[in-house]
Amino acid sequence: MAELPNIALIYFILSAVALQSVYSINCYQCSGTDSDNPFDCNEFLEGDTDLIPTDCATIHDAQYCIKHVGRYEGGISTKRFCSSLDLGNYCNYVQQVGDKLEYRTCIYTCGSDGCNGASSLAVPALIITITLFLYRFVAL
Repeated sequence: MAELPNIALIYFILSAVALQSVYSINCYQCSGTDSDNPFDCNEFLEGDTDLIPTDCATIHDAQYCIKHVGRYEGGISTKRFCSSLDLGNYCNYVQQVGDKLEYRTCIYTCGSDGCNGASSLAVPALIITITLFLYRFVAL
């Protein structure tokens, strides 16, 4: 029975980690029109990229990660950013004044850390916490 306070402390710490992830979202943030390295922000984030999801704390009430593939400044490019609005998931064909061709532009919205980039195998802290809790008390 002396182990119960230790288990309760571990459960509390893991719960605090899980709750922290709920209040803050981390998204890939880049633009294919950046002059430094425009190829770091391609549509599929393939190859050797230095991009990592970063905290969206600078965006008020950011709850979503957005990936927008479309036409920017004379070319086709990708932008990834944080948003407080759910922009949905859709594609449109657009033709701006002076364009000879139509361009496909797509918006993808998601609500978990790093979801606007390559697929991730990260397991949310809440699932780990619940699994440890159930394992400990069901195994008794």
